[in-house]
Amino acid sequence: MPDVFISYSVKDEKLARFVREHLLQKELDVFLASISINQGEHWTPQIFEALKASDWVFLLASKSAMESPNVQQEMGAAISHGKKVVPIMWDMQPGDLPRWIADFQGLILSGATMDNINLQMSQLAERVKSNKVKGQLVAGAVFAGLLYFLAN
Repeated sequence: MPDVFISYSVKDEKLARFVREHLLQKELDVFLASISINQGEHWTPQIFEALKASDWVFLLASKSAMESPNVQQEMGAAISHGKKVVPIMWDMQPGDLPRWIADFQGLILSGATMDNINLQMSQLAERVKSNKVKGQLVAGAVFAGLLYFLAN
């Protein structure tokens, strides 16, 4: 199960791979369609299965992505499934985002130094990882409670 689903325009592939690599270094499982889907597999079902399984969706919010019907479809599904959506803006400002994504707090990378970008990405990755650990602890507690209940 991926921790993070990256929604992006194919024109932003280089940035998508950068974000993916950064998240992998933080030991997170990341779905990036161009890498995560094997040759010969049907894209659409794989994408929506990964989207449904992910708790977090990172939208690489570029001008190209905002014009992409595929990105719009992915984001519609993410929003309707209550995912934690983070727009990552690098060639846009928050005021330039369409209304359907403008309500989500995001990262603004435009004009940032590489050190600042790395810092922002690290902080976001730590937040994802922290939520993942909390979820695992809750699941473990529920499982332990169930075992205790069944044993008594």
